[in-house]
Amino acid sequence: MKKNYLMLSLSAMALFLCSFYQISNLKPKMVMVEGGTFKMSPKENAVDPKTKKKIVYDITVSSFEMAKFEVTVADWKAYTSANKISMPARPSWGWNDDYPMTNISWTDAIKYCNWLSKANNLKPAYSKKDEKYICDFSADGYRLPTEAEWEYAAKGGNKSQNFTYSGSNDLEMIAWYANNSRKSPQEIGTKLANELGIHDMSGNVWEWCWNYYSPIYHLAERRDNPVGPDRGDKRSVRGGSWDSSKLDYLKPTNQLSWNPTATNEFFGLRIVRTVK
Repeated sequence: MKKNYLMLSLSAMALFLCSFYQISNLKPKMVMVEGGTFKMSPKENAVDPKTKKKIVYDITVSSFEMAKFEVTVADWKAYTSANKISMPARPSWGWNDDYPMTNISWTDAIKYCNWLSKANNLKPAYSKKDEKYICDFSADGYRLPTEAEWEYAAKGGNKSQNFTYSGSNDLEMIAWYANNSRKSPQEIGTKLANELGIHDMSGNVWEWCWNYYSPIYHLAERRDNPVGPDRGDKRSVRGGSWDSSKLDYLKPTNQLSWNPTATNEFFGLRIVRTVK
């Protein structure tokens, strides 16, 4: 009897330690993105109808940290295990731990960010009021990047070499996309990083951003740390995916949007943190 009790106690302790280790060590590899000012257009090749000139604005972003890699299947398994919830629909290629997580909505991404913040004793960035999510950009917890932060980092930040894609003019060097992906995402970090040391910002999976989608979102807004419009029906995604055959989708400047509660096999996420 005592032996059985001891075995049960040891098993329970092992399970607890395993869960504790899994959560307490789930700290993403982050890259410091030094703030700066860069050229940003409201839409790819947008032209002023009066002057016929390309519309470009000087946008300033403060320093922040961005994850070196997209959130992986292994990361998401830790999240679902800790919260006793199910994984989303299994993709046709299965669950590979080192692949970027897919089949997650913008809302799923928000909940993941808050959980990861709490797991690392950080202040969650998101709260909810009247069914609307609010972001506290002063919080030190994990969150989704704004479109301005995402594009600035994808272009290489203050180390930018003005490549067509994130890190190179040669897609084969830095991106998993329709021509080379074998019809599925691929292991994170296996292509070359961009100027900041961040991988897969062109291709692999589209990455959810905080902003409500608007092709003119910063026209009527401050040029300093723009966060997008206050309302909308869709949220922005950036970067293209393993399925992208249209090469413009893989450019840092390209914008796309999606229903924030919908999922598909092309969308994932990458997280950032505000630096104080």
